[in-house]
Amino acid sequence: MVRLHVKDMKILRELDFGARQPISQIARKVGLSPEVTAYRIKQLEKQGIITGYYPVIDLSKLGYMFCRFRLIVENVDSEIEEKFINAVKNIPQLGWIIFGSSCLVSLIVYAKSIQEASEIYQQIARLFPGVIKSKAFSIAHKIYHFRRNYLYNTEEDEQLIWGEGGKVEIDEIDRKILVLLIHDARIKYTELAAKVGLTSMAVLNRIKRLQRENLLLGTRCKLNVSKLGYSHYKISLLIDKITTERKNSLKQLLRQSPNVVYITEALGPYDLEFEMDANSEQQVHQFLKKIKEKFPEIKGFENTTFYRMEILRYFPEKIN
Repeated sequence: MVRLHVKDMKILRELDFGARQPISQIARKVGLSPEVTAYRIKQLEKQGIITGYYPVIDLSKLGYMFCRFRLIVENVDSEIEEKFINAVKNIPQLGWIIFGSSCLVSLIVYAKSIQEASEIYQQIARLFPGVIKSKAFSIAHKIYHFRRNYLYNTEEDEQLIWGEGGKVEIDEIDRKILVLLIHDARIKYTELAAKVGLTSMAVLNRIKRLQRENLLLGTRCKLNVSKLGYSHYKISLLIDKITTERKNSLKQLLRQSPNVVYITEALGPYDLEFEMDANSEQQVHQFLKKIKEKFPEIKGFENTTFYRMEILRYFPEKIN
């Protein structure tokens, strides 16, 4: 387990919601020279703590649904796991593959209709006959992204919200810019400009427009929290007869926990889901006990530990 220096915590806090910030700006905020800041970031990357940088794109504004297939599988060893990933990675609408406890595999599919999502699932299921024992389907219609306050010893309530509604039109150049940001959200404007055939200022203006329209919500750093002694948990809550006011109070309680990093509202078997990073199962159970005491409307929950997350793409296009 790696113990973070306070300066590294401050750097990670800056990269969390603002990964495209220039080194000079981050250095000024954390009180270091640009050279030392760049070195510390490189060390965090070399240690495998920072594993990349990505944009948060509200695909609902482009007409896409965030579809989830929750699969119970059997007879899946590490070899089958690799074959599964290699077989599905070139499906352009597939975003994430998540392997969890209890023989659970979750697939995130970007689709513009239920029929399209179903066809993608059938394409995957045909590749692995006899492996998928059962499936459950749901659609996430709102996803709240929070800062990792537990790492920075902060209590900031800033959030990025996926699924706020509205429609945005993009052209082929916008699409190319978004795809390039998916590869590396810290790519320089000069490199972006050369790849899309525009000036740096034109690219900057396009990105600012995508931000103003809330299509490009932010840019974040990907962290391997296991290097820091944490595991990632997904908790799905089954809620009965809760008012809108009480549900909002529950979401506010979740937001106030420094360990909660996502909240998802979905149409499916569970009413509300959240994800948290914790250093032990006991910490998770203590938190669940706390929220159940305050909200007796919670009739049950499912707790899943993610042990492998393969993020293929954050945009529903084939990446060349």
